[in-house]
Amino acid sequence: MQNFLKNKIYDLNNKNIKLQFIGKATKSKKLNLLIKKAEDLTALNKKLHINLALNYGSKSEIIETVKYIVKNQIKINEVNISKNLYTKNIPDPDILIRTGNTRRLSNFLLWQLSYTEIFFIKKLWPDFNKLDFIKIIKNFQSTKRNYGSI
Repeated sequence: MQNFLKNKIYDLNNKNIKLQFIGKATKSKKLNLLIKKAEDLTALNKKLHINLALNYGSKSEIIETVKYIVKNQIKINEVNISKNLYTKNIPDPDILIRTGNTRRLSNFLLWQLSYTEIFFIKKLWPDFNKLDFIKIIKNFQSTKRNYGSI
């Protein structure tokens, strides 16, 4: 990750790509500084927004959020929890594509995926292609989304 940030961050910035990390700080102070530098450098970029989960677990994210809310005497409700997650400035996903014939969420964005359409693909990630993606998008477009209502 350090090599990637050192070698690619200016390329990403020049291409107007925003880089954002979610998860806990790492044990490496050097990596944490590079992450902050990358996020600061690309903060205003608009062409593409890349979110990287590093040292991330959804259960931990929810626990840290609740601790913060209790410590700061904020009312515990759905809005305040959402506003204090690692992903607070990132829209909840509409689609999750899980490759590799695995049918579980693996502690990934548990709160944020509540109304996400999940597509399980038997192929491994390197074999996933444009045609697979187009099929998923077409399927998604024909899906009636209720958002918890009847």
